[in-house]
Amino acid sequence: MWVDRQGRETPIPAPPRGYVYPRLSPDGTRVAVSANDQEQDLWIWDLARTTLTRATFEAAFDGYPVWTPDGRRVVFSSERAGARNLFWQAADGTGAVERLSESPNTQNATAVSPDGRRLIFTETAPKTGDDVMQMALDGTRPSTSSGRGEPVEPRRATPLVQSPFSERNGIVSPDGRWLAYEANDS
Repeated sequence: MWVDRQGRETPIPAPPRGYVYPRLSPDGTRVAVSANDQEQDLWIWDLARTTLTRATFEAAFDGYPVWTPDGRRVVFSSERAGARNLFWQAADGTGAVERLSESPNTQNATAVSPDGRRLIFTETAPKTGDDVMQMALDGTRPSTSSGRGEPVEPRRATPLVQSPFSERNGIVSPDGRWLAYEANDS
């Protein structure tokens, strides 16, 4: 179902399934979505062509899709290599799936910063539970107060919000200055 800003509903002629975590592409032409059924894969719905294309083909869970700001890649969480970690691939299905993280902890993608440099995700750790984490996608550590990034190993995860409470579902404001997230510390 497509609902516009005036609240008008338009059915989408996609096959009936348990679709979850829909994410609209930056240009508004496609929707990345998880199909929560026996295949547990990612699909791309093209709004203009009204076509649904399977994006992942592994037998393991693939979910939590997130678009890069240029719309060329989809970041997602997958259990294809064991624990649920982070991967990405070209949105058009070309090329190989690339693993972004290796952790024993469950990781779920939630956002990419507007500049495309950082992936924001939730990681569930034994000692601290759900935490909002970030990972450099461009090979730099996120900017310090000086405003300059420092070269580091690419794709190293660092905490943004980590405490004994549960913090999850982080997303960065369009101007890149603010982080919104859920927490249960109150």
